[in-house]
Amino acid sequence: MRARHVLLAVAAGLALADASIVTLALPELLFDLKTTVEGVAAVIGVYTVVLAAALLPAERLMRRLGPARLGAAGLLVFGGASLVAGLAGTLTVLLLARAVQAAGGAAGLVAVFTLLVHREGAQRSARGLWLGAAVLSAAVGPALGGALTQAFSWHAIFLFQAPVAALAAAVCFGTVWTPPAAAAAADEPADEPAPSFEAPPAAALALVSAALTAVLFLLVLLLVAGWAVTPLRAALTVTIVPAGALVGSRLGGPARARAAVGCLLVALGTFALAFLPDPHLAWTFAPQALAGLGMGLALPSLGGELLPERDAHDAARLLTVRHVGIAVALAILAPITANRLDSTTRDAEQRGIGLVLDSKLDPLVKLRIAPKLLDGVNSESPRGGLRTAAAAQRASVPAAERPEYDRLIARLDDAVIVAIGESFLPAFLITGLFALLAGLAVALERRTRDRRTPAWGLAILLAGVLALAGQAVAWQQIKPAKHKLADPCHPGPPPSAGGPTGVLQAQLLKFVDAAACKFGSSREALVLALLDPSQTKRYAEQYHVDPRALAGLVQLLGKLVG
Repeated sequence: MRARHVLLAVAAGLALADASIVTLALPELLFDLKTTVEGVAAVIGVYTVVLAAALLPAERLMRRLGPARLGAAGLLVFGGASLVAGLAGTLTVLLLARAVQAAGGAAGLVAVFTLLVHREGAQRSARGLWLGAAVLSAAVGPALGGALTQAFSWHAIFLFQAPVAALAAAVCFGTVWTPPAAAAAADEPADEPAPSFEAPPAAALALVSAALTAVLFLLVLLLVAGWAVTPLRAALTVTIVPAGALVGSRLGGPARARAAVGCLLVALGTFALAFLPDPHLAWTFAPQALAGLGMGLALPSLGGELLPERDAHDAARLLTVRHVGIAVALAILAPITANRLDSTTRDAEQRGIGLVLDSKLDPLVKLRIAPKLLDGVNSESPRGGLRTAAAAQRASVPAAERPEYDRLIARLDDAVIVAIGESFLPAFLITGLFALLAGLAVALERRTRDRRTPAWGLAILLAGVLALAGQAVAWQQIKPAKHKLADPCHPGPPPSAGGPTGVLQAQLLKFVDAAACKFGSSREALVLALLDPSQTKRYAEQYHVDPRALAGLVQLLGKLVG
C-alpha cells in the first residue's frame, strides 16, 4: 500500500462523505442562511441527486479520456466547488456549488476506483482501501463535519476539502494507468458464479443506504437543533456509528446472511431512535451501535458480493443506486419532519402558555415573561431558545419568586422535549421501515445458493430486538408527561395568588375562558393569539374569529405589562 493510494482513497471518501459530512452543520446553516428544514435537506439532496445522475456518464467519459486525466479534472472541479461552497453567503450559491461539487466528485470516484482497484497488479489492500472509503465515509463524515463546525464554522467543512482534492488531483495526473489483463479481470473463485445485477439486492442497497443517511440526518437535527447539544458533543456521539460499522465489516459468513442481518439491525436501531425517553445522549448509544453494526454488515456484502463490482461501470452503478435511494429518502422525510416540527412547536407553545398560567408566579410577572419565553420556544432551536430566554428573564424575577420560576422553566423544558420527540418519531419510523424492507428483500431472495444464517447473526438480531423493546418500555415509563390543556367551558380553580393582582388574574382568566369557550378554542390558544401578534392571523383562520375583537383585554394586558 502506497501513500498515493491512501490519498486517493481519502479523496474518494470525501466525495462519498459529502452526502453526510454537512449533517452536523445543518442547524448552523439553518440559522446563518435563514432557511428551513427543507432548505438544509436540499444541501444534502442536491449533492446526492447530481452525483447519482453523473456517475454513469462520468464512467463513459473515462473510457475516452482515461482514469488519470478524468480523475485529475474531476477532483480539481470538486476542490474548486468546495472553495465556492465554503465562501457562500446565500443558500442559492451554496446549492449551485454543491451541484458542481457532485459533478466533479462523480468523475473523481469512477477514476479513483479504476486507479486503485481495476488496474494491472492491483492488490487486495487497494480494494480494502476502496471498501473502507465506500462503507465508512458516510458514517465518519458527520463526526468530522461536527468537529470542524465546532472548532471553526460550517464554512470550514468545505474549505478543508479543497487542498485534499487538489493533492489527489496531482496524484491522478502523475499516475500511469495499466489496464488489467482480461484473464485477471475477474477475481471470483472458480466454483462460484460471478454475481449479476439483480433487482432484489439492488433495491436492498438503495433502501438501506437511504435509511443510513436519513438516520444521520435526523439524529443530528434532533441532537443539535432539538436537544441543543453542541456540534462537537454531537460529533463525538455519532462516532458510535462508524465504530459499529468497522466491527460489522470484519464479521464473516455468507453474503446473503450478512446483508439480511445488517439491514434488519439498521431497522432495529432506527426504530429504537424513535423512542428516546429523555434528552440524555446515552439513550442513543445502543441504537447507534445497532445501526453502525448493520451498516458494516450490509454495505460490503451487497456491493461487491451480492451485486457485482468488477470494474468502473459496476462501481458507478452501485454508487448510483445508493445515492438514488438517499435522494428519494430525503425528499420524503424532509417535508414530513418540517411539518411535524412546525405543528408540535405550536402545540408546545400552547402547553407552555398553560404551564405559565397555572404557575404560582405573580400574575404581573407571568404577563411580563410569557412573551419572551414563547419567542424562545418559537425559535429554530426550541430547547436552546427556551434556555436562552429563561436565563435572560430570570434576573427580572423577584428573588422570592425564583424557586417557582425555576420549577416553571423545568416544566417548560419537559414540554419542549415531548414536542421534539413527537416531531421526529414518524420520520424515524419511516426510516426504519426502509431498512426493514431492505432486509426482507435480501432474506426472500431465492437465487443465492448459501442461505445459512450464522448463529452470531441470530444472536445479534435477538439482542437488537431486546434493545428495541427495552427502549420502548423506558420511553413509556420515563418520558415527561404532557401538560393537559384546560377546558375553557369547564375551568378549574385559578392558580393561587393573593392580593389585588390575584383577584385581577382570576377575573382575566374567567373572561378568557368564556371567550375561548364561545370561539371553540382552548384558553391557551386564545392567550397565545393575544400575546403573540404572529399567532393572531393563524387563530383567526382556524377558528373564524379575529381575537383582536378583544381589544379592551389586549389594551389592559399591555398596560399591566408596561
